[in-house]
Amino acid sequence: MNSDDLRTALLAGDLTRPRLTWYDGGTGERVDLSGKTLAKWVAKAANWLDQEMALSPGDRLSLTIPADHWRAIYWSLAGWTRGLVVTTESDADAAVTLEGGSGSADLVEPAAALAPSPLQAFSDAMPPPVGPAEYAAPELPGDLPAGSRVLLGVTAAQRAPEWAAALMGHGCSVVVMRNFEGEIGPEKRASEAVEVVL
Repeated sequence: MNSDDLRTALLAGDLTRPRLTWYDGGTGERVDLSGKTLAKWVAKAANWLDQEMALSPGDRLSLTIPADHWRAIYWSLAGWTRGLVVTTESDADAAVTLEGGSGSADLVEPAAALAPSPLQAFSDAMPPPVGPAEYAAPELPGDLPAGSRVLLGVTAAQRAPEWAAALMGHGCSVVVMRNFEGEIGPEKRASEAVEVVL
């Protein structure tokens, strides 16, 4: 998928529907982003990376945020729309590193209530495409209906940013649940209208 395809996927379909829902079973935190809200904040982050950090396609962005955290998904999408190489671990060769739980965490907002952050000042219009998006997209199951509500299982959630990008390109809504003990039960899946579990 190139950066233009990713931008198109983020802006496609019914933008009022949930595009990314995330739970933390350890803290009880829940974040639910509609297509419109996710696209807005991905665009703001991409514009920050472009204008404030002056990153160019091929530069490295390090996110020291767990891959199954919604913030890693959000920032990965922003980086890929700019053609950046994104890692969710410490990377000594990174041009920019964003860390969760530190002073730079302001840049990893919005919080559930979209609290003010330095990103507010940046445009929510997607910047122009830059060519290839630098990530390894997983192969979607051949029988996955377009537009499905998809829960990422434990293994898939370890590559949540890549799965989210691929699924959103298929018009799907993504649910990520982290820090849950054992299998996520049918009641929780039903409450989120999950149709497919990967």
